[in-house]
Amino acid sequence: EPVLHRRAAEVEAFDDALRTLVEDMYETMDAAHGVGLAAPQIGVGLRLFTYHFANEDGVPGRGVVVNPVLTLSKISGAEPDPDEETEGCLSVPGL
Repeated sequence: EPVLHRRAAEVEAFDDALRTLVEDMYETMDAAHGVGLAAPQIGVGLRLFTYHFANEDGVPGRGVVVNPVLTLSKISGAEPDPDEETEGCLSVPGL
């Protein structure tokens, strides 16, 4: 998809259209039993993602992140524990 080959644009308008997009993303994420969905995955080139993931660090279990900034750190060389860590992507169902 072309939208996946270019940098997503910053969200500038916090309006009803954004609210509707977020609601649609929650619906799509829930229907796919996903824990996260980025706007470019549904063809929208905006820096925005929704998530639904239970945690114990005080962060709400469901939410939306707008205009995130990635900060890189050292990558662990340890192998992931298959009983504790899983990976999935709604762009590639089944993997």
